[in-house]
Amino acid sequence: MTSPFSDNADKRIVREQWDTPLLRHLHSEYGVRYRYCGLPGVDLIDVRLWQDMIEEVVAFEPPDESPDGRAAITSLRHNLRKFGVSGRAYWGSFEEVVLLRKDYEGTEYLQNKVITLYNLDFCDEISSPVATQEEGKKVWRFEAIRQVLRDQHDCYRRDKAPRHFILMLTVRNQMDAAKLRRFLAPSRLQGETKTHYDACMGLNPIPTAGSLVGTHSWALKTLIFNCLSAYFGNPNLSALFFPQILYQGTRKRIRVRGRTRYLPSPMLHWLVLCRFSDEEAPGPDFWPAAFLTNPSVSVGTRRGCLEWSPQDGEHHNGNGAPASVGWFRRHGGDISAGLSRSSTNAGHTP
Repeated sequence: MTSPFSDNADKRIVREQWDTPLLRHLHSEYGVRYRYCGLPGVDLIDVRLWQDMIEEVVAFEPPDESPDGRAAITSLRHNLRKFGVSGRAYWGSFEEVVLLRKDYEGTEYLQNKVITLYNLDFCDEISSPVATQEEGKKVWRFEAIRQVLRDQHDCYRRDKAPRHFILMLTVRNQMDAAKLRRFLAPSRLQGETKTHYDACMGLNPIPTAGSLVGTHSWALKTLIFNCLSAYFGNPNLSALFFPQILYQGTRKRIRVRGRTRYLPSPMLHWLVLCRFSDEEAPGPDFWPAAFLTNPSVSVGTRRGCLEWSPQDGEHHNGNGAPASVGWFRRHGGDISAGLSRSSTNAGHTP
């Protein structure tokens, strides 16, 4: 069965030229192996690419359009066995299973170890609700991210390791304008976030109504950074933020008055390296300084590679070609503390 999570050329470039080099660098230089949690799709594209670095997979697959809704989850479980991947697959959306603590089969969701690689490809707006099997009940992606961090903290407090983990987050570069303005109300913003918001509103203001599709990536960047920074405060997670990636996902097919139309799917991809801070630390640290004004990266339309792509309010002085490993070397000196070199601790899970 074909996965409902569509792959395309831009997404492959992000995966192969941005995500994979960093994962392999941490694996080869620090001996890191990963416990993967996310939505790999039935084809397991990410998992198969990174399989030699992965020790366990926790996957999620929502009901599909087959008569019993089980075709995709059945294929996913079959492929985990076929490719020799250790792990388990829950039948249900990631948000629903994590928040309601069970899947459509009634299997209880349990997390007994720190997850070291979250790959949360939501394929939709970060603010959109997710329907559940319980009639009338919806769950929210922001709520699911907060729950993930609580689960991580509980495991870390018990085991005191691993200290580091990676959060990958992919969402549509789209949101209702009125909702975005409400989420970015001045009372919700602090420090550099408020300064950046004010500067960008002068350059490309958020309208009062309408759907913003690919036009205000600065605002979504500000929103995601503001939310993650607040969520990281408790459980005291320091974080290295990598540049925001802009790319075009698979176009959405819709029917309008009996005719087929294809809508663009502008996407945003985030990669964040997190570390539990010392218990006595008064609060987390975030790197690099003035992250919001650092330039974004996009998939080049002609060369098929990544290039600096400054958005509203971002400076234009990207150093050399964008590279995740280069970013880590330039800004990750402090957060890498606690990662053991592979020569002394091969096969270590961070």
